Amino acid sequence: MNSILNSLALAALVFAGSAAASGADANHHPRCRTIHGVINDTQVTTGCTSPSGFCAEGTVDGNRGFHGTTYFVMDGAVRGPATAPNTLATSGLLTYTLSNGSLVVRESGLSGLKVGDDGYFTAFQQVQSGSGRYAGATGYFYVLGQAFPDHFEAEIQGEICTP
Repeated sequence: MNSILNSLALAALVFAGSAAASGADANHHPRCRTIHGVINDTQVTTGCTSPSGFCAEGTVDGNRGFHGTTYFVMDGAVRGPATAPNTLATSGLLTYTLSNGSLVVRESGLSGLKVGDDGYFTAFQQVQSGSGRYAGATGYFYVLGQAFPDHFEAEIQGEICTP
């Protein structure tokens, strides 16, 4: 029995040593924070680099210092299936510019929009990169919003982890 315990202890030490050698740091854990807030933005055309011609800029007002501006550039869009008329699947990059850094997310979503009417949209945002406080960040947001004739309003909720 002692030889089995000694073998297990040796295996644990070897595993711990290989983890340390591979760059793992047991004392370096990301700090993850739940974020929730509201984005208000409007479509803009000046300076828009979107291949489909859709960009939006606005503000975000959230908890934990998540306050600042937003800028979205749509880089892909396809119509939804025939069984879901008036829907559009979209993707693009959204930049959050905050007082303590910036965060770039890939937003992929589905919209139910009607020309001249209010509509709705939902999306998933995955962190791509960051600067300042958000350098090396990971995380995601869920987005649920409404499109009005002159602006968009969306609630975001998710998690940001920083090293």
